[in-house]
Amino acid sequence: MKIKNIARKMLNPKPAEFVSAQTDLFLKRLKPRPFVTDYIQGVYDTNVKPNVTDDTLTLSVLTDTHAKAIASASYYGINGARHIIEANAVSNAVGLDLNVHLGDLIDGSDKPEISRGLLQFAVENYQNSKPPFYLLEGNHDENDKYDEHRFFGSASFHRDDYDSLVTQYNFDQPQIHRLNPVSKVGWFDKGDIRVIFIDTSDIPYILSNGSKKYDFKKVRGVREQQLEDLITILEQTVDKHVVMMGHANIISPSGRSALNFNGDLIQQLLVSFNNKTSGQLKNELTGDFGVNLRYDFSSTGISKVTTYICGHMHYEKNYKVSEINHIILNCSALMGKKHGLTTDYNKKWDRRYNEISELAGYFINIDPNKLRLQIFGYGAATRYVSFEI
Repeated sequence: MKIKNIARKMLNPKPAEFVSAQTDLFLKRLKPRPFVTDYIQGVYDTNVKPNVTDDTLTLSVLTDTHAKAIASASYYGINGARHIIEANAVSNAVGLDLNVHLGDLIDGSDKPEISRGLLQFAVENYQNSKPPFYLLEGNHDENDKYDEHRFFGSASFHRDDYDSLVTQYNFDQPQIHRLNPVSKVGWFDKGDIRVIFIDTSDIPYILSNGSKKYDFKKVRGVREQQLEDLITILEQTVDKHVVMMGHANIISPSGRSALNFNGDLIQQLLVSFNNKTSGQLKNELTGDFGVNLRYDFSSTGISKVTTYICGHMHYEKNYKVSEINHIILNCSALMGKKHGLTTDYNKKWDRRYNEISELAGYFINIDPNKLRLQIFGYGAATRYVSFEI
C-alpha cells in the first residue's frame, strides 16, 4: 500500500486503539533513504571526522522535525520522522558520542493517539541507536495545536503523557544525569566537557473546565524549581567547559528575555557563573513563575558557560550577549518555498521533497584542547561555523 494511502486511512475517524495500530504500521514502513544517509555520512567523513579525538565531544543534532501523519511534498509531514531515522542511521555507522533532538519532535496537530504514536516511534528509534540520546521538549510536543484547531480548547494530552512517552527514557540511560526523579534539568559529561539541558516549556499543567490555563504552544518559560536545580548543578560544576541546550532561545540580541517567563534570569545566572559571583536571583512575579533564589559560584574553578544552543525559530542565527554565544539552528521539518508559513530563511534554501534541501541537520564538535566549538551543517543549513569556548 502506498504511503499516501496509508496516511489518508490514518486520518479517518477510528477507535483510538485502531488508529494507534495504524500509526505503528505506517511508521514501521519508513526506511532511511540511501541517497540521504550516503550524503550525511559524506559530510561526517569529509568535514567532521578529521576533528574527532578521544578528548572531543561530537554530537548529532536535529531540531523541529514537526512530524505529522501525512505525506507532504511541500511542508510538515511524515518526512520529519524519516529525518530522525536517517540521522540516527549515520550516528550508528560513525560512532558519535551523543544524539540530541532540541524539541518539537511532532507538530502537535494530529489526533492525540496519532501524536502519541509519533512520539513513541521517535523515542524507540533513538533507543535503538547506539549513542546515548537526549530529547528536549518543544512547545509543540504537548499537542496544543490540535487542541486549538480541532478540539475546541480541551486538553487532548494528559498531564504526564509527554513525560511518560519521552522524558523518562532520557534518564533511563546511565550516561544522562539529573538531580532527582522529577528534575527538568539534565546533563551529560565527557572529560572536561559538560552539556546541560534545560526545559524552555516548563509550563504548569492546570485545567479549568477541561481547558489548559496555559497554551504550551504559545507560552515558553522556566519555573523556580528548574532554576534552583540549575543553580545546584552549576555550583557542582568544577573545571568544566559548559554548553547549554534548550528548545527555545532564552534572550534576544539586545539581552531582553525571549521567553514569556524568566529567560533573562537564565542569562543572568550564566553570567554570574562565569564571573564566579554569589548573589540572589529574583523577579517581581508571584504565582506560577515567581523566583527568589540564592546562588554561590565562587568554587567552580575555571568552569565557564560559553554557548547556548537552541532551535524553535526555524532559521539560523548567532549572536553574543555578555560573552555567551547564543546559537539558533534551523528546523529539520520541510518548509517549502511557496508555503505561507515558511520563514524567509527557508525560502532562500528553496527546500524540496526528496532532495538534499529537504533536510536540515548538524554535527557539533567540541574541542576542550583547542577551545573551539564547530558546527557542521547539512541540507538546508550553513555548512560550517566555529566559536571560541
